[in-house]
Amino acid sequence: MNVVVNGLMTNYLKAGSGKRVIVMLPGWGDTSKTFASLMNDLKVDYTVLAPDLPGFGGTQAPDTAWDLDDYAAFVSAWLKKIDVKKVDGLVGHSHGGATAIYGLGNDLLKADKLILLASAGIRNQKRAQKKLFMVGAKTAKLPMMLLPARQREKLRRKFYGAAGSELLLLPHMQDTFKKIIAQDVQASASRVNVPTLLVYGSRDRATPIKDGHILNRAIRGSRLEVVGAGHFVHQDEPEVVAKLVKNFLRGTDA
Repeated sequence: MNVVVNGLMTNYLKAGSGKRVIVMLPGWGDTSKTFASLMNDLKVDYTVLAPDLPGFGGTQAPDTAWDLDDYAAFVSAWLKKIDVKKVDGLVGHSHGGATAIYGLGNDLLKADKLILLASAGIRNQKRAQKKLFMVGAKTAKLPMMLLPARQREKLRRKFYGAAGSELLLLPHMQDTFKKIIAQDVQASASRVNVPTLLVYGSRDRATPIKDGHILNRAIRGSRLEVVGAGHFVHQDEPEVVAKLVKNFLRGTDA
């Protein structure tokens, strides 16, 4: 589905028709399709919505460098545009998680519950410097660890090919990335006051478990679950993650 939000043609997926609404925000370089399996599991009981965030998938790139404030404000404007008045559950993976934390912690977004899947937002200075070096050294060395496996593989096989990653061809995304990785969300996380579930992968090198523990401590009353997966926990262990998410939304123990 498509809608124009603040001048940007925006693509999003919709599944189910339940009265309760779940919104899912994908990670850096990823698209709404990353949640296909999880959306299928939830659509029986919920209306599930997932946008391609600006700069990725079928959504236009912004014409200036964005930060988390811009992304959160965009999600808010998108929800208003498609007439969603209440979000029962906000799910964010990686960059989508950082956007969700920032949005909830700064009153740009509202949701009854928050689910963070391998959320980014803990900005280790040494790690950030390494990523900035990758951006500056060669365009094709953008932080591939944060990209879906299918895109990483294309990049490896065809270094500068058009089939690689659209991330490499979009204007301003390098500057946006630099702004994003300079923003730490711990202060915002301390202001999140909704029930929160954090799910991290034990083999995740992009957003390691220690990041999950930091956010777990920052978000009052949150619960951290660790599963045997990499950065894309919802794809590596779809059944485990789906069960955790459904039980959390229902208010039952996993």
